[in-house]
Amino acid sequence: MQRYQSLLFDDKIFNLSNNIFWQMGVNSIQIEISITYFGIELEEFNRIISLLLTTLPTPYKTEVHQRDWLTFVYLNSDIGDLNGDHRQLLLDNVTYPTHYSKAKHLFYDQPISNHSLDQLIDRLTLGNGQISLLFSPWDGYLRTISVHATGFPHRHFKFGIQFMVSWNDTQHEEQHMSWLNQVYLTIYNDSTKHSYINYIDRDVPNWMNVYYHTHVQQLINIKHSYDKNNRFYFEKTIESIGVNSHPFLSVHFRKRFVAIVGD
Repeated sequence: MQRYQSLLFDDKIFNLSNNIFWQMGVNSIQIEISITYFGIELEEFNRIISLLLTTLPTPYKTEVHQRDWLTFVYLNSDIGDLNGDHRQLLLDNVTYPTHYSKAKHLFYDQPISNHSLDQLIDRLTLGNGQISLLFSPWDGYLRTISVHATGFPHRHFKFGIQFMVSWNDTQHEEQHMSWLNQVYLTIYNDSTKHSYINYIDRDVPNWMNVYYHTHVQQLINIKHSYDKNNRFYFEKTIESIGVNSHPFLSVHFRKRFVAIVGD
């Protein structure tokens, strides 16, 4: 993990094409780096592979897959297989098992300390279940857009981490949630304390600042201009000036995370 971080903070060698998506997945068993390339010219993809092989420890296993778009989407959405008829899946009304999950997120603009990484690994190995961390570089096209151009302010951080735990029944929910929070807190102080907006996390204090940072007041003003009576309300609605919320309209979301992984 230390060497992976060193890549993200070296601007001379880390300069990703907009067609490259990569991330490092960490759990209690293994570390996996996946790279997805969208395109037909493989020069950029091969450059990234060479960079990883010369910078990171020798991998236990490497795999390369080339797929058409429809196959890629279905396989990485956990609703298809290599031998399936993906066109037929578009017509089928398929019911899938229910899974429960909780996800959190943090942005980083400096490397995580070795001490914090040691604590992270210790906590990961203490639990009994499925918990994973996804380290995603925060670069490329995102940085070309001005921070002030949209309501999304987090464009200049180096990487983000998604923390996710999942379980199959409601009996062990409290245990899994506690484990997730323990893992999350091991590297919390190394972070920017900000998060990607899509994570509707009830544990986050001062969530308006965590999600929207420098844009908070501007978004409150816009909310008041277009929805001063707060009709478009849910649990994490932008605050409206001088208007009470409507708890009876609150919508609670259960997030199902779909990971896109391409080796």
